[in-house]
Amino acid sequence: MTSWGRFLRRHWLDELPGLWNWVRGYVKLAGIRPLSRHYFSLYSPELQQKRIRYKPGLIPPFYYDLPETPDEIQASEMRYLEQYEKAPLRTDFRYFWKAL
Repeated sequence: MTSWGRFLRRHWLDELPGLWNWVRGYVKLAGIRPLSRHYFSLYSPELQQKRIRYKPGLIPPFYYDLPETPDEIQASEMRYLEQYEKAPLRTDFRYFWKAL
């Protein structure tokens, strides 16, 4: 890592573009994180379809239950999306505070 990158990370300045996207309404505060095409292709078709229906978030749902394997991460995201479909505000509120 460069000294400039280390400085940005140390002072949380690397998060400013994400916060700016949140202010502009492109992302939610809590929600699934965007994936590269490669990792997205590893997800089940059902989870892929659920993921593309909603905006990404800054705080991912796996901070809520701390899964360790890729399968557990997918299960965590599926639980979040199923709960989000039923009660969006309550789900985001609960996941946000639990992650903090």
